[in-house]
Amino acid sequence: MRLEVRIARRYAKALADVLPDEKLGKVNEEIKTLISLLDDKAIRYFKSPVVSLEKKKGLMEQILEKVGVSEELKKVLLLMAQKDRLGIVREFASEFEKFADLRLGIIKAEIVSAVEMDEETLSRIKEKIENLFGKKAEITVKLDPSLIGGFIVKVADKVLDASIKTQLEMLKKTIAD
Repeated sequence: MRLEVRIARRYAKALADVLPDEKLGKVNEEIKTLISLLDDKAIRYFKSPVVSLEKKKGLMEQILEKVGVSEELKKVLLLMAQKDRLGIVREFASEFEKFADLRLGIIKAEIVSAVEMDEETLSRIKEKIENLFGKKAEITVKLDPSLIGGFIVKVADKVLDASIKTQLEMLKKTIAD
């Protein structure tokens, strides 16, 4: 694991630990809003050794004032600014989301499909995932026509590949052997 991620995880865990469950979702949304405002240029600015800590902290204070975030998040971000860690704010956001999801019992799932899936099929897959993992599932759907047909479901470290492409590759391998 990269050093930046380990450092970001410490800040994210500290914030998650001080927040009650009721505020986790709200703060997570605040972080997502904040991250959406920071483009690559802003991240490079925060990472730059040429820019003074005061300027970095000043910019973050201006952004936080405009966005209007919770006091706990503001304190953590200003501490990150003070320690010259604003360059890892994206990693911080990612790690905080993981802690929030864990505490709130949410699991992320990705479905890659060859064609657009109807709502009924998606809800049945979501229900199966929730029953298997005992957590509320948040699903993202991606299209990949190269699968030919079927779909791939990725949840945590598990992958269910029910695509025609993979089945054809397995058949080809079996015939070749």
